[in-house]
This record gives sequence, C-alpha cells and structure tokens, in this order.
Amino acid sequence: MTAPIVCIARDISGAEGPCIDHQGRIFMVGPDEGRLLEVSPDGKTRDLVKYDGIPAGLQLDPNNDFWVADMKRGLLRVTHEGKLIEEVVTFEGKPIRGCNDCIFDTQGHLYFTAPGGSSKAKAVGEVFCRRADGKVTRLDAGYHFCNGLVVTADDRTLIVAETYTKKLWAFDIVEPGVVRNKRHWATLPGDHEGGPDGMDLDSRGYLLATNWGGQAIEIFNPAGTHVGQIKTPFACPSNVHFMGPGSRELLITEHNTHGIWKTTHTCEGQRQYGWK
Repeated sequence: MTAPIVCIARDISGAEGPCIDHQGRIFMVGPDEGRLLEVSPDGKTRDLVKYDGIPAGLQLDPNNDFWVADMKRGLLRVTHEGKLIEEVVTFEGKPIRGCNDCIFDTQGHLYFTAPGGSSKAKAVGEVFCRRADGKVTRLDAGYHFCNGLVVTADDRTLIVAETYTKKLWAFDIVEPGVVRNKRHWATLPGDHEGGPDGMDLDSRGYLLATNWGGQAIEIFNPAGTHVGQIKTPFACPSNVHFMGPGSRELLITEHNTHGIWKTTHTCEGQRQYGWK
C-alpha cells in the first residue's frame, strides 16, 4: 500500500530545494521571492534570509551551512545564522548563467547545473563541478534545460536530468571535475509538457526523480530501469529529498499549490555529505 502524502505548508512561491539541517529542521527555498526559509511541523515559516536573487537548489554542508544554486547570482553559501556569502562563480572569465540545482559528492565537491537561457527549442544548458579547492570545471553542455542531479554513494557516477527531453544522462566520474562515457540512462514516462526536475537516491541506489507535469515521483533501479512510481496529488512535483540519516521520510515540493509535502519511502535515503 502506498503511504499517504501529507501537506506541511502551502503558498511558498516557486517551492523547491527541501533540505534538512543537523537538528532535523526543514528548510527550503522560495525562488520567486528570493527566500531561504524554515518550515516548522505546524506549517509556519520563517525566513532565514531574503535577498535579491532566485534561489533554486539547496544543499547542506558538514558545518551546517547551506549552499544555494541561484539562477541570478550563481552559487551562494548561507550560514546557519542567516549570513549570506556570495561565491564568485565564473568559467573562462565569464559568469555562469543561471545555476539551478546542486549536489555534493562524499568529499565535498559540488556538482551543479546551469540551464540559464535554455528552453525546449534552445539547448544551451551546462553542467559544472566546483571542486572542494574552489576550482570550477565545465563537465558538459548542450542541454534543453538541465535540472536536478545526483552522485552515487561511491562517487563514481553522475546522473543529470534534462527536463524538456524527459531524459536522464549518466557519466562516469574519473576524478572530481572530470567525467567521461556520457550515456542515455533513462527516459521518464508520459507525453505531457515537462519532465524530470529534482532527484534523490535511496540506500539501495534507486533513483527517485520528480516528474514535473507527470503527477509522480518516478523510481529507477541502479541499471536505469523504471520500476515504479509514487503518484502525487499534484501535477508538478519539483523536488524530492530524504529527511536525514536513517530516515525513510521524503519531503516533496510542488508547483501547483506551491507547497511542501511529506510521505514515507520503502527504505532510507542515501547518506549525504552534509549529514556527517
């Protein structure tokens, strides 16, 4: 039997980037209003920081600080006290367009997508890595809106979502900031307008991919075979994230009521860098 999906809060404009801090508190972003906010169990919200930007992706580091992929300002770090620290993110001397989502590997190298300027008709989205030493490398380009991404627990495989084609692409990670063997890993089902947005991995290595417009979280085994789905009571799930180490609970954001919801998965999530 599928676990119920329960709403925690609504009306967080552009709801994305659910994230859990070291104390188990829920944070997320409201891109349309430049918000990084905390959501309490009773649905009340408070802004950790509100600024002139478009925060889209959110990850936690071991210092309990947040890293933000911002469509307007690049990569940002926000301390747990709400201090905003802007990272200068350039490649070949030019600012990187529209950072959208990010994920750490187990060593603190940050992989992120930059789909700014791309669309269904225009394939200019890019994928980058900011190594732990601060060096930024471009891994790939030519996407019709590259979006969510994950790194497997062994740091050997990167998977990138391309929303407008409904495709998931995989790469072998040779070393931090170096990939090879790009391959079509899977395609999300449906003929709707939309496709994969945010993603997460469970402890078995199964991929959970939000299907924006498809009213589901799609589940793929480690070989890229579609093995099931979690149907959602909203058409446009945007992000999915496990609620910390050892937890089977999932947080899901969506773009219909602009809410954040909670449900229970069949197993716990893959351990993440920020949970150390």
